[in-house]
Amino acid sequence: MKRMALLFIFVFTIILLPLPVFAVDFSIENSEINAYLQENGDVEVSEQHTYQFDDDFNGITRTLIPKEETQIINFEASENNEILDVEQEENLYKVYRSGSDEKITVDLSYTISNGVEVFSDLAQFYWPFFDTSNESTYQNMDIYVHPPQSTEEVLALGYDEAYGTSTTNSDGVVHFAMGEVASGSNGDIRVAYNPTLFPSASLIENNTIREEIAADKLRLEEEAAAFKSRQEVLNLISPYIVGLFTISLIVLFFRTRSIKNRRLWEVERSSSPSYLLPNQEMSLPATMLYMRNMYANSDFLSAALLDLVRKGYVKREDDSNFTVVDSNTDHPHESILINWLFYKIGEKEVFSLTALESYTKNEDNHSTYNNDFHKWIESVKDETKGYDLVDKQKGLRWTSAVAGILLIPFIIILGVHSLFMWMFFSICLSLTLLVFAAIYQPRTVQGLRIRQQWKDFSSNYDNIGEKEWKEWMSDTQMQAFIYALGTGNKSMQKKSEQLSKRLSPTVTTDTNTQTIDIVMFILIAGTINNQFDQANSTVSASTSSSSGSVPGGGAGVGGGGGGSGAF
Repeated sequence: MKRMALLFIFVFTIILLPLPVFAVDFSIENSEINAYLQENGDVEVSEQHTYQFDDDFNGITRTLIPKEETQIINFEASENNEILDVEQEENLYKVYRSGSDEKITVDLSYTISNGVEVFSDLAQFYWPFFDTSNESTYQNMDIYVHPPQSTEEVLALGYDEAYGTSTTNSDGVVHFAMGEVASGSNGDIRVAYNPTLFPSASLIENNTIREEIAADKLRLEEEAAAFKSRQEVLNLISPYIVGLFTISLIVLFFRTRSIKNRRLWEVERSSSPSYLLPNQEMSLPATMLYMRNMYANSDFLSAALLDLVRKGYVKREDDSNFTVVDSNTDHPHESILINWLFYKIGEKEVFSLTALESYTKNEDNHSTYNNDFHKWIESVKDETKGYDLVDKQKGLRWTSAVAGILLIPFIIILGVHSLFMWMFFSICLSLTLLVFAAIYQPRTVQGLRIRQQWKDFSSNYDNIGEKEWKEWMSDTQMQAFIYALGTGNKSMQKKSEQLSKRLSPTVTTDTNTQTIDIVMFILIAGTINNQFDQANSTVSASTSSSSGSVPGGGAGVGGGGGGSGAF
């Protein structure tokens, strides 16, 4: 169940992680746009945006992508009637106003040349003040369209985020009260007046648009009604679908728990706790890597080198120099390690910590070092794959993956229909099922037995007395210490050091010669490990890079659009 708990934590971490943020932490609390239609067809626009910054900042940005046959001119920015510096990069305007952790209100003004389209029956202002390229959320957006003079003949229509938000005042001013507008949204507005209000504007073509606007209005109403109907149906069936998948997930977890409990019972039935070193079904490096959940570091590398010394393939000359004695090893990964350390890093079958330091200081060797390290690790993993340690459970995992994938279209439909609560639950279920399918590989009885025996040995090691430890052969003492070093078990390492310090290496018998071996073994381990740790840190050092963003492509009506941001 511990792994299942970690699975849930992983899934919810992914869900709750914030989306990628801008370089500056800010929110746009209020935005008001006033578009004043002129008799010559131009549109004078004034915008006011209130930003709340929670970090240092240099200014704000406004992207204005004009429609075809139009142009944005005379862009200016100010704060409290004080003009601010503006820098233009194509459709992106950068307004410089630096500060830190404060709320500011910036006024923008510009002219849309030929913004009003005049037809024989109506003149329209059909404009996208933002589009899907906008990366910021407007927490409250209000847009006002002002005719050249008061009038009662007005047609107003909003699309996407602007649909159903318009009201018309008695003087012909149209107000689109959009409220919160999420980033990546379209929201075109369309307002039409009598063409006689624009006597100085040019007639685009001798054509009518009243029927087109009426048809659009009818279409949007029908789409809204159909949307609401689908939303009600989805809201009705979602509890049953989410409930069904939830029950399936619970059954799945209970089944995995049952499988694990049966295998644990078999391990307990056939094994008994012991203070003795477990029988090695795999090599010591493979056992250590398995106990480390296939993660390797400098501790593991140091332990593998010392295991070569223990087995007699390598001879320790002194605290920092080692020589190859025999290359005919028991396992391929041992040969790979000898070839890497003694023939690539070292010279003439001699490996030294000085050679390691010199090798890793040369940046040209870093890629080779990494490749050789991972080649060796993969070879150790290959040994573990030769044993029946994990049960891939392909059938169960495929079933879980298919169930998770089947939920994806349902999630998309729920999102499109703004049923965000059910969408969130469905995302949780889908991710959990997919992650389960990706990582679930329970240990077999053999895998659990090996793991349990070594865990018991590690737990009981602190209770080993000095007399018992002295009765062990030197090889057993060294295996215990190598295992402690390779798995990063500090408690076992400390216990070995304490026991070895109480031994007297001064007698010249064969037994005491072995005592000298284990004492020196423990002493040189720290030096080797520190050097490998330093080497890995040097090779793993990397530089970070950053990238900027480019204004969007105008997904609004007529190829226009825009958005807001900060820098």
